[in-house]
Amino acid sequence: MSKETLLHEFNFMRQQRRAARRRRYKRSRLDRFRAEIEVIHTSGGSWRDIAIWLRQYRRTKVHPTTVGRALAKWQEKKE
Repeated sequence: MSKETLLHEFNFMRQQRRAARRRRYKRSRLDRFRAEIEVIHTSGGSWRDIAIWLRQYRRTKVHPTTVGRALAKWQEKKE
């Protein structure tokens, strides 16, 4: 096997690994409730309050820190 062929195969394999490693954006399960979550948060609701509300009234189980991360991400996009 020639050196050129070997380097070509190696570079091709490297490109495949790079493509597999890329992060793909997956919609959050909270995106559906964004407007409601923002209203509750601006009204003084804590992350835990929102997580409990989601579980009881929207049948969506998430950790309170997930709510906090979503709020931070949405706030970042607004600015």
